[in-house]
Amino acid sequence: MKFSVSWSERLARVDYFGEITNEDIQRAHFKLNGDRRFYNCQRLILDVTECSLAKVNVPKLVLVIATDLGASKTIKSMKVAMIANDPDNIEKVSDYIEKSRISPWVYKLFHSVSDARSWLES
Repeated sequence: MKFSVSWSERLARVDYFGEITNEDIQRAHFKLNGDRRFYNCQRLILDVTECSLAKVNVPKLVLVIATDLGASKTIKSMKVAMIANDPDNIEKVSDYIEKSRISPWVYKLFHSVSDARSWLES
């Protein structure tokens, strides 16, 4: 599997590994949305520091963005920390964040887990 999902109190985390495609991201979001624990979360970490997003086409992630938008009808408040440190991944994450602006959730890019956690806990 190219991603793992972990859970803690009101927090979900998805870590991606290897060469990621749009289908991998879609599968991860469907796994999140299909788990009842997700609907008790207020914080989400999406970590792409251990993968390549070179094969990801952000404009074609419409279904993923729509899935998040649908979840936002139930989960009114969510802070989404996206972690990237490779320049190409940072560009893709930034584009994804821009396209997700239609959501009431707050998205922010970080370069480290510690910075993301500080923001999520504030």
